[in-house]
Amino acid sequence: MNQEQKAVNLDTPFESNLALKQGLEQADSQLFFIPFMTPDKFAEAIGLSKGVIGGWIDQGYLPTAKIGRYRMINMVILVANLKEGKVL
Repeated sequence: MNQEQKAVNLDTPFESNLALKQGLEQADSQLFFIPFMTPDKFAEAIGLSKGVIGGWIDQGYLPTAKIGRYRMINMVILVANLKEGKVL
């Protein structure tokens, strides 16, 4: 496991906030940006377990929106919050 992967595999929102912010800033700089993401895909993208992401959603750390019957992470709000320096 390389050092970058170790930095992302953390269990608390506070400790992984920096890694998450760096990853989202890279995504924001790309031409294409996904406004909503499933919790499963989000967990895969940042290298954390689905259970950790589900807990963050339940505790209100991640902004979500209900689209039909699906709960999605609102990436636009998440990126905006992180750019403003808000801690998860």
